[in-house]
Amino acid sequence: MEFIDNAKWLAHAALDALIPSRRVLAELRGQWGRPGTKREPFAGRWFELTRGAASCVDDKTWADLEFPRLFTDLDTTVTPLGSQALHRQLREYVDDPAELAARHALHVRLRDDAPLRERLQRALLPLRAPEHAQVVEALFGEPPQSPRRRWLPGLAGVCSLALLAAVIGWSWSVWWWLAVLPINVAILYRHSWRVLREMEQVAGCLRMLGVADRLAGVRAEAVPPLDRLRAEGGQRKLASRALSPLRLCKQEGVNWVVMWLNLAFLLELNVHLWTVGRFFRLRGRLRESFAQVAALDAAIAMASALVLYPRHCRPELAAVPRLEILEGRHPLLPDGVPNSIRLDGRSLLVTGSNMAGKTTFVKMLAINAILGRSMGFCLARHAVLPSLPVMAAIHGEHAVAAGKSHYFAQIEAIRGFLDGEARHGGGLFVLDEPFSGTNTMERIAIAAAVLRALGERSLVLVTTHDVELQAMLGERYLLCHFQENPEVDGYFDYRLREGAATARNAIRLLARMGFPGDVVAAAMGHAQA
Repeated sequence: MEFIDNAKWLAHAALDALIPSRRVLAELRGQWGRPGTKREPFAGRWFELTRGAASCVDDKTWADLEFPRLFTDLDTTVTPLGSQALHRQLREYVDDPAELAARHALHVRLRDDAPLRERLQRALLPLRAPEHAQVVEALFGEPPQSPRRRWLPGLAGVCSLALLAAVIGWSWSVWWWLAVLPINVAILYRHSWRVLREMEQVAGCLRMLGVADRLAGVRAEAVPPLDRLRAEGGQRKLASRALSPLRLCKQEGVNWVVMWLNLAFLLELNVHLWTVGRFFRLRGRLRESFAQVAALDAAIAMASALVLYPRHCRPELAAVPRLEILEGRHPLLPDGVPNSIRLDGRSLLVTGSNMAGKTTFVKMLAINAILGRSMGFCLARHAVLPSLPVMAAIHGEHAVAAGKSHYFAQIEAIRGFLDGEARHGGGLFVLDEPFSGTNTMERIAIAAAVLRALGERSLVLVTTHDVELQAMLGERYLLCHFQENPEVDGYFDYRLREGAATARNAIRLLARMGFPGDVVAAAMGHAQA
């Protein structure tokens, strides 16, 4: 039996070596429906280059809600372009329900049609290498500065060619021509770093055009990016003709010839300098093809996410401040305890001990609000989301380098909430232990005043240890709490309970942990005083 198993393994290994696409396809299938493992350092570059007036998830909210970790789980894309599209989609809100529905329908289509999905993934493979992350710079970044004495490489190339003709035609000494080569090397060295980077970017764009043409040839219904790629075929042809000299230099099989011609006559350098200006004048016509190629890759990753998170739903978008999550789950805790909430014009105040689950709960609500308004699905049985931007202040850290205390960092973030509310007419604000960097009396007074102000036009999800706020904010805030359960392993059941917190289970846990009975009794007496 062992011999047969070894023979099968050797046969598979031989087939993988002979047919590399077979091995790659096996890798793609093995990744399907699993968390991603990529670490794409330039995943956010497209978003940064195109960040504009569109409503988007700000950097602090992205970090505080642990979206970098979630993005890693979701990023099963084949190409760096797909990673960039996925990151951008997660950061930008979509206010059109029809567009969200279409986005989700595409994910479902790719989830259910494995042959189509794998055909698209194989077509994307030429863009798999990490250096293709720089294509976005060529298409959306700042155009390069024209080099000083741009005429010099052309003149040197012509002189080198003329001297070689004289050597051959008039029997000049070959040393006349060889003397020019060190000058060519110096010119190549002078332009090397900038030109090599630009050439790699433009070469990546050429590969992207080829992949876009192959994808456009795939006939499939209900896949809008393929239709858009076919519509952009004319623009790609125009760009390909403009870049044809550079494409010829990059053909496989002529690399060594081009290298020697570049050394002798600065061929590739002159071709690049001649074509790069034309490319940057035409690059606007290629952006749509880039966007659709990247969107297809990102859509396949999100189709895999639907398998990774089978318990999901399409949300409804509410025109009023309303948030409803039924049996919602945190994506980083797929087997965690589901919880539900319904906020209709009221905000939420959650109390409870450390590690009881209150911060995880408000993060879950905020993450689902962002997923629902960017990707068109929530990890819940039912969801209604407000059309409000999400802003979070979860971790107010002591910024030594900036000279900011924990308290100052918090008030700076919460001031941003008030400014955001004024700009957008409201928001979905997430606050964890607000103003915890100051004394109890002032903390409660400031928190009550700020939370009342924020709750006027916005939905606020706030956690606190200050049970005094329950009586002060009970009219405008739904009161909920998490509590210890001394009867279960781990002390917490992570179940949200509606109403003000009144139990003294945190003190009872002292007895379970072996504290002296008189200490436990004294603590209970102080709490009831």
